[in-house]
Amino acid sequence: MGKKVAVIGGGYSGLAAAFTLAESGIPVTLFESSRTLGGRAKGMDWKGLRLDNGQHILLGCYRETLALIEKACRHPEPFLRIPLELSVDDFHIKTLPLPEPLNLLFGMLSAKGISFSEKLSALGFLSKMKFMKGLDINVSELLEKYGQSCRLCELLWKPLCISALNTPIEIASSNVFISVLMDALNGSDMLIPRINLSSLFPSGAARFITKNGGEILLSKPVRSVVKHHAGFDLLTDGETFSFSHVICAVAPYHLSRLTEALPEIRVQDFDYQPICTVYSQYPERVRLPGKMMGSSRGLAQWLFDRGAICGQKGLIAAVISAARLELSFDSIASTMHEETKKLVPDLPPPLWQKVILEKRATFSCTANLQRPGNETPLKDFYLAGDYTASPYPATLESAVRSGLSCARLALKTI
Repeated sequence: MGKKVAVIGGGYSGLAAAFTLAESGIPVTLFESSRTLGGRAKGMDWKGLRLDNGQHILLGCYRETLALIEKACRHPEPFLRIPLELSVDDFHIKTLPLPEPLNLLFGMLSAKGISFSEKLSALGFLSKMKFMKGLDINVSELLEKYGQSCRLCELLWKPLCISALNTPIEIASSNVFISVLMDALNGSDMLIPRINLSSLFPSGAARFITKNGGEILLSKPVRSVVKHHAGFDLLTDGETFSFSHVICAVAPYHLSRLTEALPEIRVQDFDYQPICTVYSQYPERVRLPGKMMGSSRGLAQWLFDRGAICGQKGLIAAVISAARLELSFDSIASTMHEETKKLVPDLPPPLWQKVILEKRATFSCTANLQRPGNETPLKDFYLAGDYTASPYPATLESAVRSGLSCARLALKTI
């Protein structure tokens, strides 16, 4: 059997692996169980608009993801690029266009909504970050250890932790939180996609893979993987495909079923955190006071003005992270309207609303969590996904890095 590579899963990790192999001249067969690529970072059509499954924000430090998007995306300006900025209730901070670390220093000193002593306390915390990694504790304990006030936690650290880790500060990993903060402050721009997530990378990656001799099989779920002397058999509904190498880029909760015949592949059970996105379409004249607004007092942590970001006038997206919701979709939608009214005077009733709930959006990024590596005990079988070992939480960047790692490991033996 020739050296044939299979990638199971068409999310960002699987596509990153397949794209990288295609760049090296290796034809890849990618299996995706759904009708669309992108995994949890994909778009959907609704009421004549393209909506994303969640509001993904990239940071300037997400270098591997941005490099792939630059190669694959045909849109000349796919991002709205703004300085690192945070607005939560009456607190507002924005980094200034100065060399590092002056951008953050003067940005914090000119922040609104907190006292001068709180500004100094936050700057003291940031200045000590590189010495904090080691013993992994929860973020709440870390903040208490370094004397951060309840108000600073509510307005600054808690929103940052929820945004980055999608995990409550009471259980979130301090080491991962510090890694994200340090990298974010070294590449401090925020990038909000102007185009839908499917067009951002998946569609361009698919074109490149097929153009270079690969194959994308949509609506083709792999039911099982079996090892034999020459490689692996992938069993789908009624068909068997044989490969020398397999990169398995599925969510960990699908892995045990796929690898039931591979006792070498065992991954621990993870806890998961949800993300709920509520889209509310108002008349085109409706706008938020800012492109991205935060709140510590309501159900949603963030509201995005899609008109200001990507031209979808009157469309407001509200994001509820790491919350076990027991409300009906109608109740969630009406609550988001009431919370938006606090920011927009004389807000009319919405023309329509759409609630998108991803119950297992990310794994819980808890302290001392053991995450599997990309290389496994089984030769030529690799694991890709944002849940694998990484200094980052479940982000597009950690997904892409895992895919690149698997592709490079496979290239060593092809």
